[in-house]
Amino acid sequence: MKLNFAGTAVKINVSFAAAVTLTLIVDESGLCALALFCCIIHEAGHIICLLILGEKPSVIELSFYGIRLERSLPERMGSFDEILVLASGPAANLVFSALLLPFGAHGGGIKTAAAASLCVAAFNLLPCRPLDGGNILRYALCRFGNEERAEKICFFISCAVIAPMLAAGLALLFKNGNFTLAAVSLYLAAALFLDKREKNI
Repeated sequence: MKLNFAGTAVKINVSFAAAVTLTLIVDESGLCALALFCCIIHEAGHIICLLILGEKPSVIELSFYGIRLERSLPERMGSFDEILVLASGPAANLVFSALLLPFGAHGGGIKTAAAASLCVAAFNLLPCRPLDGGNILRYALCRFGNEERAEKICFFISCAVIAPMLAAGLALLFKNGNFTLAAVSLYLAAALFLDKREKNI
């Protein structure tokens, strides 16, 4: 399905709709739906920051792999503005958590929502590509050195982050059957090596 809002094309893939529907049916706890809502807040933070800086996404695509923003003027911004855009997603989650915490003193769903939003922010700030934290690190390194060196440093730091995550994920998988961390680690590893392969071509 494709919609258009003020010059921005919004694409909703069948895979996304199917994943959301399946999640809502299977997940009786509601945690997955809550995590999805926190991810939407995260992406909204990126979009709002882009709009404030005078740029709007040309395409917003929702798929099984996440939410992808296609920039209309990707080369227009300097590294500092790019860092602001990247940081705005986790910042939106932190603000959302801060707004909820005063109402979550007695526990319940509000406290869970605040914790979930904090987890989304913390995860995306990991210094690992393709997460926000890894890209922030890359832009910061580019400001003080050449791009090739920055890419190499980011790749090795990303590997150093993913390796223990994958080891912990596999340990959890074999111990109690929880595959979440292992799946996330494998996804990050695949994205990292695909990105490196594209840059080497």
